[in-house]
Formats: sequence, C-alpha cells, structure tokens
Amino acid sequence: MKKILLSLIVTACVCSAAFCDQVVDKTLAVVNGEPLMSSEFDKLIEPMVQQYRIMTPIAEQSDAKIKELKQQLLDQKIEQMVLLQEAKKQKIKVPKRELDAAVNQVMKRFPDDASFKKELEKEGLSQADFEKRIEEQLMVQKLIEKEMKNNIKQPSEKEIKVFYENVTEKMRGRNLGLPDDEEETVDAVAKLLKRMSSEQVRVCQIYIKCDKNATQAQKTAAQKKVAEVKKELAEGMRFEDLAAKYSDDALLQQRKGDMGFVVKGDLDKRLEEKAFSLNVGQYTKEPIKTDSGYHFIRVKESRASTVFSYDDVKNDLAEVLYRQNGKKQYDKWVAKLKSKASIKINE
Repeated sequence: MKKILLSLIVTACVCSAAFCDQVVDKTLAVVNGEPLMSSEFDKLIEPMVQQYRIMTPIAEQSDAKIKELKQQLLDQKIEQMVLLQEAKKQKIKVPKRELDAAVNQVMKRFPDDASFKKELEKEGLSQADFEKRIEEQLMVQKLIEKEMKNNIKQPSEKEIKVFYENVTEKMRGRNLGLPDDEEETVDAVAKLLKRMSSEQVRVCQIYIKCDKNATQAQKTAAQKKVAEVKKELAEGMRFEDLAAKYSDDALLQQRKGDMGFVVKGDLDKRLEEKAFSLNVGQYTKEPIKTDSGYHFIRVKESRASTVFSYDDVKNDLAEVLYRQNGKKQYDKWVAKLKSKASIKINE
C-alpha cells in the first residue's frame, strides 16, 4: 500500500507587543482534553481561503462555500489530532535517521539555509518546533501503516472481472446504480480507459493572443506577429523554436509548444478538426482564429484508437480495487477512533 501522508504542520499565531497588548484567542474545539485554538486554526485556513478566492470565479464565490471549506478543514484537523493522540498512546517511535532524512528532504526544497530559516520565521516556527511537527507526521504515517498493513484484502479474480464489466458498461454511458463512492471510482476508471483507447494526436502549438477585448493596437501587434511566424515557417525555421519564441503563453514557451497527446473534446472545435485532419509532421501554414487569438498547430505523433481486453487492464484494475479497499478500511478505522474520542466543538 502506498503511504498515506497527513500534513500536521501547525503554526501558532504570533502577535507583536508593539502592535497589541493582548492576544485575543478562544478554544475552537477540544479533542480528548487537547484544545484546538482559533488562532491555530485560522493560520491553517487562511491560505486555503485565499486559494479559493483566486481559483474560483467571483460570480461563483459565496460565504456558504467558504463556510463549507472551513468545516471540511476543521473535520480534517480533528481527525489529525485523534490520529496523533492514538500514535502517542501506542508509543509509536520514529528512528532518528528517519527523522533526519525527512527533515533534510524538506530543507532540500529551499535554495539555501537562509531561505529555509526565513520560511520558518514567517510561519512562526523554531527549528525544534519544525522537527517536532515532522516527527509527529511520521508517527501518524507509521500508525496508519501498522493498522492497515494486514487489514486490506487483495481483490479476488471474480471481483476484478465484475469491476471490469462495470467499467465497460460505464464506458457505454450506462448508470450502474452503485453506491456513490463505487460509482465514482468506476466512472473515473471508465473515463481514463475511454481516453486511452481513443484516437490521439500529439499537438505542438504557436499561440498568439488576441481576444475579443483586444484594443486596436493589440490586434495590430498580434497580426504583425502572425506575419512574422508565417514568414519564418516559410523560411524553414523549426516549428518548436518558433513556439518558444512567439507563443503568448509561458508554459507553451517553456515546452516549445508541446501540448502532449489530446483526444477529441480536449480542444476548441476549430483546432480539433484541423489537428485530427493533419498527418504526422504537417502543420497549419495559416493560423486558426478562435475567440482567444491565433493558433498555428503541428501534429508530432498520432495513436490509433484501440480496444483494451480484460487481460490488458487486469493488473491495473486490481490495484484500483486494492486502493478502494484500503480507503474503506481506513475510513472505518478512523470513524471507530473518533467514536471513542471525546470531541467537543464550540460555536
């Protein structure tokens, strides 16, 4: 079973005496006598709320969604507290070499020690605090591995075959009437296999931005760029080099225009029709105009549609079922721990 990692990096809210005389805090919840302070929880929820506001269109944002997000994180935090308490109860130990390796792994993400220490200061953590949090994270990880190791059964041949039949039925668009979690898993696998079995083309693109809100000056600049691309393509310049040079998209520039393999439905209809009509190595000498701008595309590779047999996907489906069994056992175990715990949540 792959390791289930639970983040337990928790920081305290620090208020400078120069700006306030007293820290106003309250107990948000009490788990087996251990308090969860609102300041601690606010520190956790703040980046999540910020990400929600950035990623979600303004028209779709609501106080109800934020409240739901906070409730989900609160449930997750309480679960983490229960698991850590159980790990301590069972006297789970982390060898020093494992702790040092985990700490070093995190530190490697920073360019130097100064950057790492600066991040600790930003989070209000000392080196000792940081190492303690990492140790607690590893304790919980070891607890989960210990409890799950012998409690997850391998799926039988019959179960795998039934799962395969359900997936093929779902690929035909049928509703199976399974429990929600099982239906969701079958649906996800069906979509993946349908994608993998469909005709695919690997597309390279030169994208020049010019949307419907572009000013006249921006339109003129875009058309000039289009003319330069056409000229350099005619002169024999490599398509990929021009994608890196001209594309108005940082990722396309970095990848030299490579969009990877796409299937029908991935792209704008106008781009899709052209992409699936070109032979490998061919490209559009005239740009395709969409609502977002101008697109030159080149087909780098193609894959014909295929049909997967049971034997082709048997091992992969067995792994999916094994993980699903693992999740069920994990959820049942955690629910049992929480039912025995004293959990009080304040309004």
